[in-house]
Amino acid sequence: MNYTLITGASKGIGKAIAIEAASRSMNLLLVARSKELLEKLAEELSAKNVSVKIFVADLFDPAAPEKIFQYAKANGINVNMLANNAGMGYYGNFEDCALSKHLEIMHLNMDACVNLAYTFLKNSDATQRRYILNTVSTGAYQPVPTMAIYSATKSFMLSFSRALREELKKKNVYVTALCPGGTYSEFFDAAQMAKVIEKNAQFMMTADKVAKVGIQGVMKNKSVVIPGIVNKVGALASKLTPHDIVVPMAGNIFKV
Repeated sequence: MNYTLITGASKGIGKAIAIEAASRSMNLLLVARSKELLEKLAEELSAKNVSVKIFVADLFDPAAPEKIFQYAKANGINVNMLANNAGMGYYGNFEDCALSKHLEIMHLNMDACVNLAYTFLKNSDATQRRYILNTVSTGAYQPVPTMAIYSATKSFMLSFSRALREELKKKNVYVTALCPGGTYSEFFDAAQMAKVIEKNAQFMMTADKVAKVGIQGVMKNKSVVIPGIVNKVGALASKLTPHDIVVPMAGNIFKV
C-alpha cells in the first residue's frame, strides 16, 4: 500500500497538504514533533477512509530520516511520495539573532530536507513512480534583508530541487518545488512577523490553496509551482531586475 510521507504535518502548510492528500484518497504517514497534534489530525483524516499513520520525530536529529523509514519498513508502509515540508525562519537583522538560531534554520531547511530526500530514494520502490514535493518559498528568488538566512536556505532548496529533478527524470521520479509567498500559518508566529503579515495582508494566501497547488503540481510533474498571480509576477520580476534594485525592494516589503 502506497503512502505519502509529510514532514511538519501538524501545522500550517504541512497540515494543509495532509488534508488535500487525504481528499485525493492518498494514505498518509505524518511526521512532526507534537504527538498530540499528530494524533488529532490522524483521527480527523481517518474519517476520509484513508490509512493514516503517525511518527513523532525531531528533524534536528540527523538520524530521524533513517528512523522514519525503519518504522515504515517494519509496518509494511511503502512511501511513494515525500512532501519535504518542515522548515523554520527568523525575522530580524542577522547580527541580532543568536548564531545557534541561524544554524538551526540552516539545518532544518537544508540538511534535514536533503537527508530525507536521500533516505527516501534509497528506501522506496524504484520500480514504480515516485514523487518529491519540496516546500520552498518565493524568498528563493532574491535575497531578503531581515530574513537573510531563511531566503538563502530557500534558494538552496530551489536549486537542489531543479538539479535533482533533472537527475531523476529518467528514473520516473517527479520532483517539484512548491514556492508560496506569504501564507497564513504558524510559521509567522514562530518567526515573530505579526506586523509584517498586517502590512501585507492583501497578498497573503491560505494554506489550503497553497497545498492544492502543490499537490496538483507534483502530480502533473511540474518543475516549480508558484501559487497566486502576484507571487508569479514577483518571482518573474526578481529574475529580470538587477539585484541592486531587487534586494532593497524585498527588504522594504518586510520592513515594519
